[in-house]
Amino acid sequence: MTDREVATDGGAVAESGEPASASGGSALSRLRERDDFVVVASAAALIVFPFLLVDVLGIVGDVIGLSIGGYTGLPSLVLIYGIIVIGFNLLLGYTGLLSFGHAAFFGSAAYSAALFSQVVPSPLLMVVVGTLVATLLAWPIGFVSIRRSGVYFAVLTLTFGQALYFYALGPGSWLTNGDNGFSNIEADGLFLGALPFDAPLTPLPFLDSYTVMYGFAAVSMLVAVWVGNRIINSPYGLIFEALGENEERVEFVGLNVFRYKLMAFVISAVFAGVGGALFVIHEQYIHPTTGLYWIQSGDFVIMTVLGGTGGLVGPVFGAFVFEYVANVVSGVSLPAIGSIGSLWRFVLGAVFVTIVWVFPRGIYGAGEDLVAMLTDRSGGEGGGDTAAADGGERE
Repeated sequence: MTDREVATDGGAVAESGEPASASGGSALSRLRERDDFVVVASAAALIVFPFLLVDVLGIVGDVIGLSIGGYTGLPSLVLIYGIIVIGFNLLLGYTGLLSFGHAAFFGSAAYSAALFSQVVPSPLLMVVVGTLVATLLAWPIGFVSIRRSGVYFAVLTLTFGQALYFYALGPGSWLTNGDNGFSNIEADGLFLGALPFDAPLTPLPFLDSYTVMYGFAAVSMLVAVWVGNRIINSPYGLIFEALGENEERVEFVGLNVFRYKLMAFVISAVFAGVGGALFVIHEQYIHPTTGLYWIQSGDFVIMTVLGGTGGLVGPVFGAFVFEYVANVVSGVSLPAIGSIGSLWRFVLGAVFVTIVWVFPRGIYGAGEDLVAMLTDRSGGEGGGDTAAADGGERE
């Protein structure tokens, strides 16, 4: 017993130094710290995701008589919002800052990308420009808002977001086209400088515009996952997590709390900017309500909490559930109830309340708990068999 080590989770450990019932969980945690594993696993999931969402669910829907299969553009939309909530989770889930103004960065990036497309219709450059504008906007907003905490911080971010919304709707309508929305988006230029973006590719006819858009969103998602994983497993990420747990202790050890909170805010805005630019490329349209209104910020919060704030990709599951309910379930017609239609937010609210009540750690947290339970059970059974065998030998 002289070589026993203390487990980081406070659990019992075996003489070998490994946790007695969490060896599987420890192995999974070590894998998640490896960038290559995270990226490869994410790439594999992204390859099969459109097939499962559109084809498999479509077949299931035909069998049960309900239209529950996704449409061809939905996988890209899920990934776009997934990128946004990965960054938002760094702010809410790790740093503990609840922002209701991230629509400001999402919408400003979308409008900037749309306006830039009038000059250079390159989707890649549109994303770069939109992200740059969102990042520059996040610095002054974060500098002012982070000086307050709790509900005051949330209200300040909400105020800035609403100010941009009303500007785009009224005084800035000469630039944003106001309530008519901005639809003159030229994303039909060169993709990555070589491939046409919005039309079937003649050398590769199986690559239509939806496939190219999904590939673009998937590559962006892989980059977002890699960057997010690097941040979480870096000293910066540890400080973000410490800020969320106890801000006073972080300040006590001599770290500049304001600077780290501001950086968390700006980093989350970068992800929102990428998502906003991709959104306007995908939809070919942007309106102040869909881009800058506070409900959009609230949707980011719901997606993040629904998926779970305890992990890197947890909020992506929340984005999937949210968009699936909004775009697929809303079109389902039930025999006794009829078409769900505009009641989809009621359905989403019921799903949200159920998941938060039954699984407080969200969808991803529930999955982790299930894996841990199965690992503990198999480990316990194996340990029992080993103990019995050892006892038999000793006898």
